[in-house]
Amino acid sequence: MSTVRFFAQFVLTATLALMATACGPTYPNCENDDHCADKGEYCLNNTCSQCRDNSHCEGAGMQCSSGRCDRIPGYCDEAVTCSGRQKCRDNRCGAECLGNNECAGTEFCDGGSCTTKPECGPNADNPECPEGKECVGGSCQIQIAQCGGTPIYFDFDRSTIKGSQKESLESVAACLKGDNVAPVTLEGHCDERGTEEYNMALGERRADAARKYLVRKGVDENKLSTISYGKERPASLGSNEGSWSKNRRTEFVPR
Repeated sequence: MSTVRFFAQFVLTATLALMATACGPTYPNCENDDHCADKGEYCLNNTCSQCRDNSHCEGAGMQCSSGRCDRIPGYCDEAVTCSGRQKCRDNRCGAECLGNNECAGTEFCDGGSCTTKPECGPNADNPECPEGKECVGGSCQIQIAQCGGTPIYFDFDRSTIKGSQKESLESVAACLKGDNVAPVTLEGHCDERGTEEYNMALGERRADAARKYLVRKGVDENKLSTISYGKERPASLGSNEGSWSKNRRTEFVPR
């Protein structure tokens, strides 16, 4: 009787083992495509996945990526459009333009985007501006005259305009009374002698003396401003009269 019982137990154990082997791995685990067939999937790295290669993905522009069917980045066709102002070429989204021929007549291709043509300069239909105007940032603007002029010089510790310097001031005044003229800053300077505070005040008096002279000659005072640099910005480096005489000055700097 014990022999019969032992044999029955052996048969039962073998049958269960055979049944377990026949069932295969549990989803989503797999060893081959047959284990994934009922889900319409494929075995990839022992896991049931939507695809194993591109042939398993249906529809244009689809590819197999890590077991999933995804749209190819940047893909486009008649049904799948590009975002923004991108253009579809050879089923790939790209820049709005690759050359001027892809833009409207009033535009040019600028770094892949169609941009309105400037009024003047490069990429304009007429690069040059009319007489009396200059091209600034692609726009024709009234030409602004620059009235620099020669510096005027002063005697030691003085801010009085010398007769020898009036010709230079007359030239600056004539320029500033013209049309479309840039404003001017009058910069007062001194030589190295004296304290910093004293020379800052002296430089301001020299700049103001030149300003008052120009106003008396008919220059609009709104075109003039003054600043003193004292002895901070010498025109000539040296500790002798030759250098000092060049540093006692007022300069005219267009703004």
